[in-house]
Amino acid sequence: MAISLSDKEHLPLAQQLARYRQHNNNLNDFGYVHFLTSFVYHTFSFLAPFAPSSILDYGCGPNPALIDLLHLVLKRQQDHGSFTKSTDFNGIDSVEKCIDFLAFFLSYLPKQELIYGWDPFFSPNGKKEPANLVLCLEVAEHFENPWEGFSGLAQSCTADGYVAIGTLPIPDSIVSNMDFKGWWYKDDKTHVSFYTEKAMVECGKTCGLRYMGKASPRIFIFKKLGDA
Repeated sequence: MAISLSDKEHLPLAQQLARYRQHNNNLNDFGYVHFLTSFVYHTFSFLAPFAPSSILDYGCGPNPALIDLLHLVLKRQQDHGSFTKSTDFNGIDSVEKCIDFLAFFLSYLPKQELIYGWDPFFSPNGKKEPANLVLCLEVAEHFENPWEGFSGLAQSCTADGYVAIGTLPIPDSIVSNMDFKGWWYKDDKTHVSFYTEKAMVECGKTCGLRYMGKASPRIFIFKKLGDA
C-alpha cells in the first residue's frame, strides 16, 4: 500500500519553501546530528564491506547538514586519527561524540569533493553527477509524484551503486482512513506520499532499483541494476 495525497492537497511552491526554511537542520542540534549519525551508521552497517567512491545527498535542503557532518568526519579521520576510538553507538551523548563515532566506524570515505548534495529547491544547479551511494533521508515523503521521485534517485545512482532511503513507513496498524488521519507523520503539510515496505519495493522496481532489505525499520536499501 502507498498513499499519495491529491494535487489539491499539495501546498503551493511558496508555502513549501517557507516550510522547508523553518527546518532547524544544523550541526548545533545534538538530537538532529544523532538522527543523521544513526542513518549513516545503519546504512553503512548494512552495506559493509562496500566502500563508496562518491556520495550524493539527494534532497539536501537549505542546510546540507548530512554533507557537512560527513565532511567533518572525513577531516577528523585525516587529522591523524585524533579521535576517541569507540564503537558504542548507545553511548553517544554529544555532537563531538557523533563525529568521533563515525570517524572510527567508517573505514573509508571518499574525498570531500566527492561527497556532495543536490536539492530541487535550494540547489537545483548543484552538482548532480551520479554517485555510487545515493542518500535520500526524509525526502521520499515529499515526492508529489513517487514514480518521478524514484526515477530521479535511479538516475542519480551509478550502475551497481546503492540508494538508501530513510522515511517512516506506513505502520501495520493503519488499516482505515480514520487510522491514517490519526497518524502524526502525515501532519506535516509537505509530506504527501507514504509507503509500506511492499510499496517501496514496487516503486524501486519500476525504476531499475532492486530492493536489498531494511537497514533499520525506517531505512530501505536498493541496488541500481547494472543494465538499468
